[in-house]
Amino acid sequence: MEEPNHGFDEFSVEMGDFEVERVNKFDRLQRVGEGGSVTTHVTYHDGFLYFGAANHIVYCVRPKDGKLVWKCKTDGIIMESNPVIADNLLFFGSFDHNVYALDAKTGKLIWKFRTGDKITTSPAVSENMVFIGSADHNIYAFDRMTGEVIWKFRTQGWVNSEPLVLGNKILIGSYDRFAYCLNKHDGKMIWKLETQGEIFNTTSFAHRDGVVYIPSLDGALRAADIETGRLLWKVKLATYGMASSGTVLDNMILQSTRDGIMYALDFNGNTLWKYKAREDDVIGPPSVYDGRIYVCSFADNHMHCVSLDGKLLWKFETRDGVYARPLMIGSSLFVASWDCNVYCIDVNTRRVTWKFKAEGSPCYVPPPHEAFELNVKFSSEEVEESGRKTYEFDLTENDERDTSEYKSTITYQSGTTYREKGKYQIDSREEAF
Repeated sequence: MEEPNHGFDEFSVEMGDFEVERVNKFDRLQRVGEGGSVTTHVTYHDGFLYFGAANHIVYCVRPKDGKLVWKCKTDGIIMESNPVIADNLLFFGSFDHNVYALDAKTGKLIWKFRTGDKITTSPAVSENMVFIGSADHNIYAFDRMTGEVIWKFRTQGWVNSEPLVLGNKILIGSYDRFAYCLNKHDGKMIWKLETQGEIFNTTSFAHRDGVVYIPSLDGALRAADIETGRLLWKVKLATYGMASSGTVLDNMILQSTRDGIMYALDFNGNTLWKYKAREDDVIGPPSVYDGRIYVCSFADNHMHCVSLDGKLLWKFETRDGVYARPLMIGSSLFVASWDCNVYCIDVNTRRVTWKFKAEGSPCYVPPPHEAFELNVKFSSEEVEESGRKTYEFDLTENDERDTSEYKSTITYQSGTTYREKGKYQIDSREEAF
């Protein structure tokens, strides 16, 4: 019996036909644990503050002293589905698959609708309709008073993108790597634009003068014509991609990345300056008030106050990660933290006026730069007189190759299996995420 070959020598010539396929594994939000971490932006409406937490609860508190007005418990974690309010109705989604409409004054349930999977994105409201995406791959339009489905549009991936409503159009992204422009009234597709990575934005796409700015987990920011979807330009900003949309000012776009850098770009995509929080950090969407930028970075637990030319002015530390967009009312800045607190900070004294603690302890969150799984397939067509020959070999050393825009390290592991029709398959792990 022939001894198995444990190297590549015998069939190295045959491996020219191979394919590397990345299996989508960016499900970090889906694997968050339960706890009191505040996981949404703080929303202000008609004299009250609203926010959600991983303990399944939406809270309403008073902005002057942080006193609880009401709370409503769902059957699942509320994760980055920021409360949106219109005509005294508060809308949000939950891990329990439901879209909720509550009375904003009392927290009483008005209606809810169960989708086919978790909801981890914010709704948008326009006229008599509410729009939201779900992990069941669908974008939904509801009658905002009754919860009746008006239409739904199916993509090929998890929809974890806050809708942008512009006139009769809705612009939204999907994990299928496409940005979609739909007709607001009937859900018919007007155009779609393909990127090279999942589109995951906790805030709606930024836009200006007929141009929409589309971030992607491929690390590139794209500018597209809103009417036609034609790509105007793209610029690569990040290794680990972007998880929130930009903020448009009069003379620049502020774009946060998952690399710990916030960029200021002109409207042609050129870098004006960049602000670095911490290496390989995840920076949230910025807010701008009175000529200052307020932005949170998750790994260093800080809210940063930055000048319009990218200089740090001061920062505020919490006891855990901060990501949500800061909110300012008057001289009070509201910051939501993974440490279970919402902080009210006086921006003049930079001291905490009050803080509200959600029930529970900080919840588990997977590391921000987690692994993707790769399948590597290559073929062998050698056939001997006695039949097809099976090769066995050990992959004991790391084989580093640039197989994607991520330029990351691939570690090939043993466990190769032979398939009929001459196909070999190797499971591998990409370590960069």
